[in-house]
Amino acid sequence: MKLNKKFNLLLITSTIFLMASACSKPNHEETINKKTDNHIALISDINGIKDNSLNQSVWNGLKDYGTKNDLPEGNKSYNYFVPKDPKNYQTTINEALDKNFSTIIGVGYTLKPNIIKAAKNNPKKNFVVIDAHTPKLKNLAGISFKNQEGAYLAGVAAAYTTKSQIVGLVLGQNSKEMASFKAGFIQGVRTTNRELHKHIKVVSQTVGNFSDANKAHDIAQEMYNKKADIIFQAAGKSGQGVFKAAQEINQARSVGQKVWVIGSDEDQSKLGDYLAKGGQPSNFTLTSVIKSADLAVEDIATQTASGKFPGGKTLKYGLKNKGISLVQGNLSYHTWIKVQKAKQKIIDGKIKVDTD
Repeated sequence: MKLNKKFNLLLITSTIFLMASACSKPNHEETINKKTDNHIALISDINGIKDNSLNQSVWNGLKDYGTKNDLPEGNKSYNYFVPKDPKNYQTTINEALDKNFSTIIGVGYTLKPNIIKAAKNNPKKNFVVIDAHTPKLKNLAGISFKNQEGAYLAGVAAAYTTKSQIVGLVLGQNSKEMASFKAGFIQGVRTTNRELHKHIKVVSQTVGNFSDANKAHDIAQEMYNKKADIIFQAAGKSGQGVFKAAQEINQARSVGQKVWVIGSDEDQSKLGDYLAKGGQPSNFTLTSVIKSADLAVEDIATQTASGKFPGGKTLKYGLKNKGISLVQGNLSYHTWIKVQKAKQKIIDGKIKVDTD
């Protein structure tokens, strides 16, 4: 009898201990839920997340954030939405809000008015605009890039590389952001002009939007036909038309007679792969100006998850904090060294780059 009493007492004690342990031990599902409280929706422009440009870079950054935090892609953690038409931007944002996302990220300044409107109407949600300055609202943050700094380096690279002494610039549309690309590129060319005692001409044209590759193709084709041998494109998905125009020309020429494209937003080296006359593999992407939008988005997602959403601020990324960079690509060693010297002068404040 005593043995049975001892056994029962031991059984009760063990049961209480196990119950207490279960209560005190962090629940795995609860831990995951805490991580996923910051549900993030990415609203791209109409070009979607496979544009080889800014949308794709931002989405990659959000995926990296999800991977590092063991978050599954989907409506319960992070996801993307692609409007079918610019007129549907507000509808798409509302769709994300209806799915209870707590942070809405709009890619590109074209979404800025709609994101601002949504932020004012939804004060308990967080909103971010990529590649734009934003007004001081507690639930709204901006991520802007010093486009002019990267464009300046592209201008230096183009000036040192051109043989025809004519270089082109194809922009997406008229805006403050595009004006900074133009100002930086022209300044980089002109500064190098003076150093080399050259007379390099810059021709520039705007597509009118970021989704008309056919129009960008025709603009680039005309520039190449008028002896431009390098075109810097900052036109989003429209820029793919510039690459197409260069490819068509280069396929009919020997490697030594190629025309070049300077890419933007992402490293667009792969877009320059082609077969030259005679079937020789080559590449015509001279270099690319890269916005580290992936890192910027990962930064802001991490801050938000820790309760430190930078509302009311526009976070600026440039050469100094590695938010802007230029890849070596097909630049000659001599040109690359000149680009690196110009980069350091900008970082040190010895060169002030124009913004318009």
